[in-house]
Amino acid sequence: MKTTVIAFANQKGGVAKTTTVAELGDILSQHLGKKVLMVDMDPQSSLTQIRGDLPQLTRSAVPNMTQVMLRKASIREAIVPIKENLWLAPTTLELSDAELSLVQMTLRELVLRDALKTLMEDPDFHFDYILIDCPPSRGLLTVNALSAADEVVIPVQAEYQALLGRQLVKNTISQVQSQINKNLKIYGYVVTMTQHTLQSNEAYQVLEDDSIQILQTFPGRLKSPMPA
Repeated sequence: MKTTVIAFANQKGGVAKTTTVAELGDILSQHLGKKVLMVDMDPQSSLTQIRGDLPQLTRSAVPNMTQVMLRKASIREAIVPIKENLWLAPTTLELSDAELSLVQMTLRELVLRDALKTLMEDPDFHFDYILIDCPPSRGLLTVNALSAADEVVIPVQAEYQALLGRQLVKNTISQVQSQINKNLKIYGYVVTMTQHTLQSNEAYQVLEDDSIQILQTFPGRLKSPMPA
C-alpha cells in the first residue's frame, strides 16, 4: 500500500495546526489502525512537546529532524515510537539554525523529500500516512514539506488574519506546484477554534463569505465544523 504524505501548513501561527496534526495522528493510528508517522518540521517543537519528550530529546545525542535536514542522519535514526501504530520524528529549536544552513546546500528544497523517499523504500519501515507539521512561515522548511507531500491541508481559524495567512500559503503552494512538485494537491481546509460568541460568530461570517471562493475552487473540500 502506498504511503500518503500530508503537509499541514498556514502562514499564520496559532491556528491549531499542530493540534490538528496530533489529533489526526491519534485518530488514524488508534481508532482506524493505520500506521502513522508524524514529522515535526517546526523549530518551535510544539508537536514534539505534545507527543514526545522534548527535555529528554534535548539532553540526548539521538538524532532528530535537525540532523536529518542537515543530511547528517537518516530519518530512520530519528523516529521514536509514541504508542501503538504511532511514531514521531521529533525536532528541537536547533532546526531554525538548520534552515539557515539549507540555503548553502544543493537541491535544498528536496532534502526532506529525499529523506522520506529513502525511508519509504526501506522494507523494515511502512507507514500508511506521514503527517508533516510545518512552521508558520514560507521559508525552506515549509517548502521542503510541500515538496515532499502528496497533499496539503490548510488549518484556518475563523478570523481575518488567518484568512490572510491562508492566501499567503496558497501562493507558496502554487510556486511549489509549478516549480518542484507538480503532483501536490490541496486536500482541503480545516476550520478551527470556533465558539458560540458574538466575536467568533462575526469571524465565522467572514469565513463563510470567503468560503464562496474556496468552494468554487475546491468543491467539497472545505471541512467546516459548526461552532462549538
